[in-house]
Amino acid sequence: MSTSRVLFTALAFSACSTLAAKASGISLNVRPGLWEMTTSGQTSGAPPIPADLLARMPPERRAKFEAAMAASMARAGAPHTFRQCVTQENLQRGFDVNDKVKGADKCTQSVVSSTATIMEVREQCSGREKVSGTFHFEAASPDAMNGTIDLVMSDGVHTMNVKRVMHGKWLGADCGSVKSAGR
Repeated sequence: MSTSRVLFTALAFSACSTLAAKASGISLNVRPGLWEMTTSGQTSGAPPIPADLLARMPPERRAKFEAAMAASMARAGAPHTFRQCVTQENLQRGFDVNDKVKGADKCTQSVVSSTATIMEVREQCSGREKVSGTFHFEAASPDAMNGTIDLVMSDGVHTMNVKRVMHGKWLGADCGSVKSAGR
């Protein structure tokens, strides 16, 4: 799993998980519409890249690949801002982002707690790559939310840790051309 894929997974999960909890039926008290999400944080450790894949690469290509991964991890700490459309259906139905975790055969989500102001979700994925994460979010108001993301990804040899902080603000009821969360 590439670092950018890992971060995309974390961002997608953070954006989606903050907004609904299937198990409890209680969602964060946030407005549907267009949201701007900003995340920042750090990534440490080695990405879980299969050793056989690295072994098959010619030395020159492997060096370029490793340099690209190092550059990607260095950029991972920089703030990232994106827009997300959240519909009332998203808030009521919940989200399933498990298909975004490549290399993980089975993912389970469990809502640890969910109220109108706080949500904590845990996710465990098994398969070639193991992913374990905790997502904690707070709705400061219907127009603002904050959260933290802690992920550990491992293939049994390499382990990567992702820690992110998220801030979201509601921009308006009309999403324009921005697609709905989770789809």
